This record gives sequence, structure tokens and C-alpha cells, in this order.
Amino acid sequence: MTSQVKLRSAAKRPRSPKSERGLARYESLLDATDRLLVDLDPDQVGLYQIAEEAGASPSSVYHFFPTKEVAHLALMRRYLEGLRNLDAMEVDIGQLESWQDLMKLDQIRARDYYNSHPPALKLLFGGYGGVEARKLDERYSEEIVSSMYGRYNGIFHMPQMENEALMFTICFAILDAVWAVSFRRFGEITSDFLREGQAACIAYCRHYLPERTPSA
Repeated sequence: MTSQVKLRSAAKRPRSPKSERGLARYESLLDATDRLLVDLDPDQVGLYQIAEEAGASPSSVYHFFPTKEVAHLALMRRYLEGLRNLDAMEVDIGQLESWQDLMKLDQIRARDYYNSHPPALKLLFGGYGGVEARKLDERYSEEIVSSMYGRYNGIFHMPQMENEALMFTICFAILDAVWAVSFRRFGEITSDFLREGQAACIAYCRHYLPERTPSA
């Protein structure tokens, strides 16, 4: 019974490449999936389409991705890593007067990243991928939330909070909900919905944060 559970679990996740050659093939398949998703919805992109686009055999695709959902999950991981790297981008502290400015900057960068990667919008706001995709998105959110207070506190002297992680978690949920509406209506995150997301998140965080905090 345990072995059957492990097999079912493994079938829901991409197989990690074991060699440089395998890694190159793996990335090539992800690139092909990415190109297909620019014009097609995830439910239109299967393993055979990925194989044809990559110039690979279907068996090669199946080796890494047992189902199309697993291929989409692997691409979703790549995009979430790209979003995570946004926090490492340089911040001109002299241009920031408050935590609100930093929150707006972070959301502008995230919006620009999403809009420049249409497949990311489809995978993360289109409701595709099922349970495993939701779990992956939740883990990503938890990782980002766990570091957000420290990042903000490194730029501004943030107040001591009993549960800052909960505040940022709810803030993330608010932003996702606003941007999901924009994606469903327009296929992108528009400037209007960017501003709506900023306003909603800042209004919520003002329940817990002072209007002004001194620079660190």
C-alpha cells in the first residue's frame, strides 16, 4: 500500500533531471511548454504538443512529466522562482518615503513580471493545475510572507507585531483576488487593477501599521 501511495505521489510531480544532458532536455521541454502557452490555454497543451514543439519524442516528455498537468506545474515552479527573485532586485531607498511606497514598488514589479510572461498569468490566475498547483502556490506564498517583515524592517523601522505573517498572508490573498479579476476580464493586470490592488492592500495594512515609519 505504501509503495502504491508513493507511486501516485511521484506521478503528480516532475521528475528531476540527473545529469547535465537531462537538465538541458528538461529546460528545453519547459521552454517549449512556455512558448505554447503564450497563445494556447493550459488545457489545450498536452504532452504530444510539447514533444512536437520541442522536437523531442513523446517518451522523452513523459520521462519528466507523466501528465500535462505535471508539465504545467514544472513551468509554474520556474515562474514562482522568477517572482521570488524580484525581492533581490535593487531598491533605491532614497525614492521611498514610507512602507506604502515599498509595497507599491513591489506590486509594480510583480505586475510587470506577470504581464511580460502571459503563461504565468494563465497558470497562476487561470485556475489550472488542481490541488498540486494550489499547494505549490501556497508554499511560495508562505516563503515570501516569512521574509517580508524582515525586508520591510531592513528599510524602515517597523513596529513590533504579534502576527505579522498573518497580516502579510491576508494582504497577499487580497492582491491575488484583485489581480484574478483583472486577468479574467482583460487577460492581463491592467494599470487600473494595479492601483486597485495597491489601494486595497495598503488600506488593510493600515489597520496594523502606522502611517509613517522612520527609515532604518
